[in-house]
Amino acid sequence: MSQPPARPLAGRRVLVTRAAAQAAALSQELRQLGAAVVEIPAIAIVPVAPPEEVREAARWLRERRPPRWMAVASANAADALRALDLPDDLAGIRAAAVGEPTARALRDVGVNVDLVAPGSGAAALADRLIAAGAGSGAVWLPQAEAARPELADRLREAGAEVSVTLCYRTAAVPGLARLLGAAFADRIDAVTLLSPSAAEAVVGAVGVAALARVPVVCVGSTTAATLRGHGVTPVTAGRGDADGVAAAVAVALRR
Repeated sequence: MSQPPARPLAGRRVLVTRAAAQAAALSQELRQLGAAVVEIPAIAIVPVAPPEEVREAARWLRERRPPRWMAVASANAADALRALDLPDDLAGIRAAAVGEPTARALRDVGVNVDLVAPGSGAAALADRLIAAGAGSGAVWLPQAEAARPELADRLREAGAEVSVTLCYRTAAVPGLARLLGAAFADRIDAVTLLSPSAAEAVVGAVGVAALARVPVVCVGSTTAATLRGHGVTPVTAGRGDADGVAAAVAVALRR
C-alpha cells in the first residue's frame, strides 16, 4: 500500500506577504505541505511614470538597433505594466526576466518571455543578457524608484545602450499594522518576505521583536541584507520559485 505524501508543515501557520495576484503559487505549495496559509499583502504598487512616458520608452526601444531587449527584475515591475496594454508596443522586442515568478507575471500581461535568469538578483539577469548578446544592442529597464543601478551599470559596461524608466514605487498597504497584529496575535509560525520593500513594510508595521520570534524566509541577497540591517536573521531560499520558498519554510521550521 502506498504511503500518503509527507506533510511537513501540517498544523503550521505561514504568513505570505505577496500581493494577491502573486501569492497563489506559493500559497498552493505551502498548503500541499500541510500549512495553514495566512495571506496578507504587505505592499501595493503605485505608478509614478505617466502611461505615455512608459509607452514612449517602449517605442524608443523599437527604434534601436537589434538585439532589442526589455529586462524586468521583479514581478512588481510586471504588475506596473499591466494596465498599459504594452504587447503591441513590444512587437519585435525580446523580453527577459529574473526568476519564474517574474516571467509568469510578464506572461500574465501578454508579454512573451524569451529568457529567464535563475535566482532573484539583478546580477544573474545581467549575466544572462550579456551572454545572449545584449551588449551589442539596446535594453529597456522598467524599474522601481528604489531600484539599485547594478543592472543598468553592468549592461552599459558590456556595451549596451540602456534606457531606464522609473515606472512605480512600492508603499505599505493601508492598515497593514492592524492586519499583521491580528495575525501574529492568532499565531504565526513562519513568515515569507520576498522583496526588500515587503521586508521594510512588515518591519515597519510589527517591529523587529515580532519577527525575531519566528523563522523568516526570504529570497535573494538584497532582501536578506535588508532584514539583517534590522537585526533579523533570515533563512534564504535557494530558489526563488514557489517550490523553493516552500521547501525553505519546511527546512526553517525543522530547526
